[in-house]
Amino acid sequence: MTSTCCVLMKVRSFRSIPRQSLCRHLSTRVLTHEDNSNTSGNASKTNSDIRAMRSQMFSEEKKRQLSLIRRVEKINVEYTGIPENCTLYMNKELSSPNNCAMHMKSNIKTLAALALVNGEVWDMNRPLEADCALQFLKFRDSDPRLLNKAFWRTGSFLIGYVFDRAFKDEHRVNVIRFPSNPVVEDGYFCCDLDLGSMSSWQPLPDELKAVSMIGSCLAKEESNFERLEVDEKLALEMFKDNEYKCRQIPEIAKSSSSGSRVTLYRLKDYVDVTTGPLIASTFFISMYNIVKVFHMKCPVNGDITRVQGIAMPPELQIHYKAYELLLERAQRMGVEDPYRES
Repeated sequence: MTSTCCVLMKVRSFRSIPRQSLCRHLSTRVLTHEDNSNTSGNASKTNSDIRAMRSQMFSEEKKRQLSLIRRVEKINVEYTGIPENCTLYMNKELSSPNNCAMHMKSNIKTLAALALVNGEVWDMNRPLEADCALQFLKFRDSDPRLLNKAFWRTGSFLIGYVFDRAFKDEHRVNVIRFPSNPVVEDGYFCCDLDLGSMSSWQPLPDELKAVSMIGSCLAKEESNFERLEVDEKLALEMFKDNEYKCRQIPEIAKSSSSGSRVTLYRLKDYVDVTTGPLIASTFFISMYNIVKVFHMKCPVNGDITRVQGIAMPPELQIHYKAYELLLERAQRMGVEDPYRES
């Protein structure tokens, strides 16, 4: 397979898809986009260049913030739940709910995808800031609404991760936005993208399968989602190559509790803006599918590409026929506004 006929990265690893068939489709479709290269000043910057820059800045800022902790202070964490209620003595601004779960005898670490800290939804890898009450949220809880929203939000975040890697590196992809308060009842999560030179791409079924596998393979890696709050100025510098985020970041910062902070999340080397929370890690995703890609006009952002997807956690087993029905339903729901109030 030559580089000129391969839009999707690492197609060789997608053994469940007939490679020759997929390559034949891609070679005829991609050549129509080859001449539509980006002529802007950022044309030399590839997706991997920008991804590496943002990840490095994320690491440096995280290291700087940790260096501000001059001494370790202990806090009391009053845990309620299985296997038993207990008091844990953890490190202030260093220990996370995930660290608390590691101290427990049962397999709670493999069940807890999200936490409640003093009744507030809290990321499993977010450090605890003071004495607190702690609970864990699991997919088989009697009321999974908060966790379901975090799971859908994570699915949207992963669309950005997937499409940042899906095309050849010179085809720039910018994430525009995704719902911070997803409507779970719609039966799909979504993300709005600017695909640049690939903006007219109409994916074939085999291409959707190949793109979906980038997300599905993450489950085997069990990569954590890292959360970091940064100053508005740093966020603007990190996303200076994304015109949409540059417009959004000042408003996001203004609406934060401090009036100047922006919340970022990182998965491996991919960084994006979202208020969160997200689930603990990719361990909690067993099935992941991109089901629909369609182009539309947005009154604010102009021509955009909306991508819809669906996923399932490993704790919730489902018959493949039932899952196929969910996939069909997710494709039909594109007429709804995913940004409307829940």
